[in-house]
Amino acid sequence: ECKRVSSLPPEQQRSDWHGIEASLYAVRSVSRYIADEESKVLPFVMDLIPRLPPDVPQLRHTASLAVGKYALWLDSHATYLQPLMPYLAQGLSIPQCASASATAIKELCECCNKQMSLGDPVLQLYDGIIAAQQLQQAGAPNNGGQFVLSLRDELEVLEGACKAVSRLLLDQATAGQPDSTPTYLNRLVQPVGTRLAAIASTEGNFGPKQATAEVERLTVIVRYLDLPRATKGAGATAAAATGGPKLSARATFIMDLMSESWNLLDAISQKYPHDIHLAEKLCRLHKHVMRGCGRSAYRPLLESLCAQLVRNFDTSRLSPYLYAASICISEYGQDTSAVPLLFKMLTDMSTAVFGLLRTPGDFTAHPDVVEEFFFLTGRMMSYCPEPLVASPLLGSLLECAEVGMKLDHRDANSGTLNFLENTISFGLRLKNRGGADPNQNAYKDALEKAIVREGQKVVYNLASALRGDLPLYRLDNDRGSIAGVLFKLNELCPGLLMQWLDSALMHVPGQAKSIFLQSLMDKVSRDEFDSSVRQFTSVCERTRKLGGVSQALSAQHAT
Repeated sequence: ECKRVSSLPPEQQRSDWHGIEASLYAVRSVSRYIADEESKVLPFVMDLIPRLPPDVPQLRHTASLAVGKYALWLDSHATYLQPLMPYLAQGLSIPQCASASATAIKELCECCNKQMSLGDPVLQLYDGIIAAQQLQQAGAPNNGGQFVLSLRDELEVLEGACKAVSRLLLDQATAGQPDSTPTYLNRLVQPVGTRLAAIASTEGNFGPKQATAEVERLTVIVRYLDLPRATKGAGATAAAATGGPKLSARATFIMDLMSESWNLLDAISQKYPHDIHLAEKLCRLHKHVMRGCGRSAYRPLLESLCAQLVRNFDTSRLSPYLYAASICISEYGQDTSAVPLLFKMLTDMSTAVFGLLRTPGDFTAHPDVVEEFFFLTGRMMSYCPEPLVASPLLGSLLECAEVGMKLDHRDANSGTLNFLENTISFGLRLKNRGGADPNQNAYKDALEKAIVREGQKVVYNLASALRGDLPLYRLDNDRGSIAGVLFKLNELCPGLLMQWLDSALMHVPGQAKSIFLQSLMDKVSRDEFDSSVRQFTSVCERTRKLGGVSQALSAQHAT
């Protein structure tokens, strides 16, 4: 089919292309099964693609995706790549093909090696994309117009450029060639910094959308640009000054990047305090920075980050800052030197949350805050619970959870159950440790008092969900569920749990209630208990339906 269509006159190819498009789609679909040594079909296909009719978007879209899927094959047959790169670059200018072309360029960059070095060509292509965008934003005519992409497609090309440059720099370092890292950093990073500075200033006609785009570009650079040789900047200087371990080249680069952009990022977060998309991207950037350079390297910035997260959440009440705080706890919760700082952050954020969630209506209006807040407190209970358990804050959190678990919102419900299950899990860890450590005993006593004070209300809500009177989203899932909370409460304080459940299930059919409570008394395995919970909820659901039918029939008979 490819040979037949390629032999037609150009005018006829523009109308008779559906067969070749279907063939290319089929070739793309089987890419995972084709060996890199294939030498019969793919050479013909890759030679044909640049000569396809240029003004048939659907055909170009499929052909571009096929090129990306065979990036590994092209890595072994680099001679076919030279005409394909201009073909993909041209596709960026066609709205229907831009996404496919950007994806293919990224996939080629992921597979490039010494024989297929794409660092300079793709970076040059990206420079053209940025130049066209700046012309467009300035309102100037763009005669070429070929590289004005959506942000999503642009980031695909940027990711590819970062990976290709990383490979190029690695090859230079391996071969002992002069280090060109500063040159590439200037081309990739400096434009982002310049635009961030302009957005952060009080001058210029910028908005949160432009700020968000620059943060996303910075995040791509942090995630995908890997330097084999260290740069000499503030990151290495800070590590030496604090007596910390010598940083890797990647960690040094990321720390240098954050040292230079920290104040700018802080400024734009305050300039657009209520834009949730910007908040999400900023917090995502900090997460990737923290994980990209490692806990030890990032540690000098942790205090500043915690202070920013508290301030920004207090100002905006946006849930991404709670999420970022939970990432801090998961990364540093086992670092004893960081625990006081993390607990202060949690305390300050809790004060702001309690000020926001004053009524049940407030919970309903802010389910994302409920969700992220309780995942945050759940992480605290999982990683470094001691200061929280010893604080009056725990009781306030349990009271707040009693309201949050009634919310008809899947993720908010999940967050509250996650916190409750992690709280009880800590009680079990204390119980299993035993010993005569006065600190452990103090934590144990404080947790027991909190559970005795608030546990009955929590169990009543759990039972109400099983009966069908409250939302039932997390029955037996991981990371917090009704079954998980009940199972662990039964291990921690079985007598109290049976007392609370007996009262909460007063109006449940007797046989179903007896079977369910017997599974608790028999201390069955978690899998068996999960099955028992599912059976119990099924009986309750059938009873409710039958009751509803009976009421309807009674009302009809009465009329």
